[in-house]
Parts: sequence; structure tokens; C-alpha cells
Amino acid sequence: MTNEATDLLGNALSADERELVDIYTRLKALSGRDDLPPVATANAKQAMVLMWNACNDLALICEEPGCD
Repeated sequence: MTNEATDLLGNALSADERELVDIYTRLKALSGRDDLPPVATANAKQAMVLMWNACNDLALICEEPGCD
């Protein structure tokens, strides 16, 4: 993943871009928990992948979402 201040090209992140990365990061953490009901975990993973698509397309992150 990129650092918190720049994208993969070294450009400073806007407030909106930082928020997108933050949402992705929070969903990634949520989807990795094992204390949630299965339906909540499945939906968190689905939302995380959608946010990964947005962040990846904007060159904000460089990683695989890592979910099944």
C-alpha cells in the first residue's frame, strides 16, 4: 500500500482520496474479523473489494484485497 500522504505516482492525496483509502482500510480490517456473523463478513468483504477497485483504479494503493 502507498504511504498515507501520496499516491503511487508520488502525488499528494486529496482529502477525498485519503477518505477512500481510509474506508478501504477500515473495511479490510472489518472483513478480517472472526467474531461477526457470516452474512456481515461476506458483505464487508464485498464492500472492501468495491473500494479496492476505486482505490486501485486511482493508483492510491497497490495490493490485492486478499479475501476469498
